[in-house]
Amino acid sequence: MKHIGLKIKELRKKKDMTQEKLAEYLNVSFQAVSKWETGIASPDLSMIVPLSRLFDVSTDELFGLSEEQTDARQDELRTMWEETWESGDTAKRYEIAQTAVKEYPGNFEFLKWLADAEDFYAVHNCERYSKEQKEHFENCIKHLETIINNCPDKDITESAISGMVYVLPNVGRREEAVLYARQHPNCDELLMWCLSGEELRVHRQKMIEWRLKELINILEFGRNDLNGIRAAESIVKTIIDDENYLYYNSFLMYNYICQAICYTHQKQYSKAIEILKKSYSYAEAYENVKKQALNAPVSYTCPILNKLVFDASELSISGTSTLIEDFYEYLQWEEFEPLRNIFDLKEIFG
Repeated sequence: MKHIGLKIKELRKKKDMTQEKLAEYLNVSFQAVSKWETGIASPDLSMIVPLSRLFDVSTDELFGLSEEQTDARQDELRTMWEETWESGDTAKRYEIAQTAVKEYPGNFEFLKWLADAEDFYAVHNCERYSKEQKEHFENCIKHLETIINNCPDKDITESAISGMVYVLPNVGRREEAVLYARQHPNCDELLMWCLSGEELRVHRQKMIEWRLKELINILEFGRNDLNGIRAAESIVKTIIDDENYLYYNSFLMYNYICQAICYTHQKQYSKAIEILKKSYSYAEAYENVKKQALNAPVSYTCPILNKLVFDASELSISGTSTLIEDFYEYLQWEEFEPLRNIFDLKEIFG
């Protein structure tokens, strides 16, 4: 079967693949590949189908598989793989991934399966901190490295980078995990998995604040949803439970404007005036703390955000008016016309 060895060499070079890389994909030794190509030995019959799939060759004379059969087998493996995520059988998942990689060497989707299966098997089927568990984690890392270094598919590569971030800390390689996390589009989320100590505490609080702003903006998006608006207020006051609101005084000022609009629509005019007074007080508090924060950053003191500061020099300025001036501008909105017809707002708010 010397001609098969020559064909392997030809196809390998067309793929711009070294003998070492081919051996890695097939899980055989470099010496075995060398012997095939020189005609000293022939590949085992079990290698014929994997070789054909690796080189994407449809020559029936040499490999004997049609494209339709290949697609059917891949679909079968995918079905079996998905079923393990319904059953939770991590041992079966590992077995299926091994089979897929053996039958389709060079298929990065299946290699990612095997990496994931190694990880889940280590967590769920091995004694914690055991030699066996470490071996599975190391195998997972090896497969992920192969994907990252060779896979042209961006989605699979990014998924492999995420996998690295999750797995590397398990074998004491946290600093490498941080480097991988910084390569990923979802860097901030991934850093939560691999930072430690003070660096993690600061990053976690930054993530909390980012999510906080995102959530309250969504809750307030409809100015007529009093339940959503009050929920946003409650969330801020729950997190900043010592009332040292700093930047969030501006949020509370606008939040109370929105609440006042809702109460005005409900014809609860006295309640609306009461709420507007609170809004004005937060506008004043914001302007006062902003003056301090322009000279030097002011620290939050609540436990959840106490690693962060309010630095007014970093604010994005959208206009020249103060928050108090904005408050008076809001009072002129048409939503407050019923209040203006009943109360002398200029007298109430000076």
